[in-house]
Amino acid sequence: MYTEYDPQHEAEAAMKRAAEAEGADRQRLIQLALAWHELARDLRDEQASASHPAGHRPPAR
Repeated sequence: MYTEYDPQHEAEAAMKRAAEAEGADRQRLIQLALAWHELARDLRDEQASASHPAGHRPPAR
């Protein structure tokens, strides 16, 4: 899946904005950052499973 967004970068940017915000806006930005973070994690998991068929990953070092 190609996207022009970097979810990890977007999550970090939303958290920085949340740190400067107050009240309901702050809470909204935190929720937005968590959503971006979850998307970034899902994409990493998807890429890892695609590079290692059937969920087999090389042993940890």
